[in-house]
Amino acid sequence: MTDDQGQLAINLEAGDDVSPFELEELTAAVRRELLQLDVESVDRVSGGPAPDGTRGIDVAAIGALLVSLSKATPVLGQVVDVIQAWAARSPNRTVKLTLDGDMLELNGMSEDEQRRVVRDWMARHAKPAAREPAT
Repeated sequence: MTDDQGQLAINLEAGDDVSPFELEELTAAVRRELLQLDVESVDRVSGGPAPDGTRGIDVAAIGALLVSLSKATPVLGQVVDVIQAWAARSPNRTVKLTLDGDMLELNGMSEDEQRRVVRDWMARHAKPAAREPAT
């Protein structure tokens, strides 16, 4: 990863009534939606091989994505918009976004409160304004 890239870790949780298979499908759908944005990549996070006797789904990594962002483009806001929309589709959904060690958790809050915490988190990660060349 170069200095002009950032890594955004995303953890999606859909509630106890959603099976690991369903969460896997939801995660794949979010990944496809994020790949339509101007991101460098959206990778699945592997927690290692599945335990013996399981059907091959890595439960620890289900719902986990790693988005590589170019700091040269203001795509972080678009990624957050996609994730907020996903979380808003069900009251049981929780999302954790982590960028540069700073975690934002979205769940069970009012729209106003969510808007405020997202705004504050985004402000901490805003792309610095380009400097005017000295004349």
